[in-house]
Amino acid sequence: MSDKNTDRVIVCGGGLSGLAAAVAALEGGAKVMLIEKAPELGGNAAISNGVIWSFSDFERIRAEIPDGDPVLQWLVHDSIDAAWAWLESQGATLSPKTFNPELGRNERTIVAPQAIAALADQFQRLGGEVRLQSGLDALITQDGVICGVRMACNGRTQDEAARAVVIATGGFQGNTELLARYVVRDPDNLYLRGNPWQTGDGFLAATQIGAAASPGLDTFYGHALAAPPARISRQSFRDYTQWYGQQSIAVNLHGERFADESHGSSEHALNQALAQQPRGMGFYIVDQELMDAPAVKGKEQLTRVIFERARAAKAPIAVADNIEELCRQLGAFGVPENRLFQEITQFNRLIDSGHAGNLKPPRKRNRKSLTRAPFYAVGVKASITFTMGGLLIDERARVLRRAGTTSPLAPLPETRPSMATDAATIAIGTDYRQSAIEGLYAAGCDAGNIGHFGYMGGLGPALVTGWTAGKSVAGFVKG
Repeated sequence: MSDKNTDRVIVCGGGLSGLAAAVAALEGGAKVMLIEKAPELGGNAAISNGVIWSFSDFERIRAEIPDGDPVLQWLVHDSIDAAWAWLESQGATLSPKTFNPELGRNERTIVAPQAIAALADQFQRLGGEVRLQSGLDALITQDGVICGVRMACNGRTQDEAARAVVIATGGFQGNTELLARYVVRDPDNLYLRGNPWQTGDGFLAATQIGAAASPGLDTFYGHALAAPPARISRQSFRDYTQWYGQQSIAVNLHGERFADESHGSSEHALNQALAQQPRGMGFYIVDQELMDAPAVKGKEQLTRVIFERARAAKAPIAVADNIEELCRQLGAFGVPENRLFQEITQFNRLIDSGHAGNLKPPRKRNRKSLTRAPFYAVGVKASITFTMGGLLIDERARVLRRAGTTSPLAPLPETRPSMATDAATIAIGTDYRQSAIEGLYAAGCDAGNIGHFGYMGGLGPALVTGWTAGKSVAGFVKG
């Protein structure tokens, strides 16, 4: 490995977080090489719906996602406006900011391919070097300090020197071995509703040199999709996402409710519970009133539009004028008719009698019985878009080491996020402190535990952590 590039930064991953880090690092005066193992840039962002948002109120973030990292959550919340402005300054086109009162969030929309192209163009204008079809194979260290990467390209490996590395490889949702280890017993329970190139390369490389894994490795974001035999391509998964799960009665293949359908800020929480059910499959059951209502509060798309798409894709479907007939039809798909009938009628009875608090599993919101015929059922299967757990980082996007040291210093306050840590360590307990791995940064889905079962968006955290990592690594390299 040559020493001629020891003042260089290597960014691993060409999605939104990686490109943001790469451009910000160049703006900070660093020399940057970006490597991406796919044949094109974009990552999950390129196939997303393009909404960059954050909850408008930090207290709501903590209420929705109490187990997430409050420091990183505050970083996203506090930086999103400045990050939007920075992204626009790079040539990306963003819609005006809007507030969604139902979801309690501020949001702006990008045309994802245009934003990715704008960042890529800016990266090259500033003198950055791109290597496509080049993946991260390993991190190279000397005395515990980053000094380069081992890059895999065309069936061979090649060592590249670097003063610092930013890991932005996009999580491990495409790696069935890691999914089985951390997320779900049988990875076949999950559709991959995202980029197939994101297989945990950054997470594995960093943990192999002693990086700490974050809490929440078993948590992920995704939505239930129309179940087989429906055939869904990577380009069409949004059309077959069954967004209305929070208003439905959701049952597994045993005909039993398995979760509070209304939990969380969207259907993604129900999807995580569905992934743990037999074959990761079940049915969402609704009545005509719900069919004529928006699938998601604050959005315009009606449930019946989504239902008809699932029907056209040949997903398991049942339509009946009464509950008995609906259960009989679902019996043809292997769902026990009697058990399902008992589940639906008990749900309706407890809701209508004012005893919804006796439901097991509970139903805290959307307490409405299914009474208006006809009744509809759609077969659904869980999916994964990105993992929420990853590497443990601080508010400067520095990756922390597993090994710790004792210190008499007081811990960071637990009542509010703190942006003030010393230059080398972050306190996590009364006398236990973890040090950063010198020269190693992480962003996007590789930055773990911003969300934890709860959802803070994908593009917002990717943009903020990528931008933060780029500024931090430039400051480190320039010294």
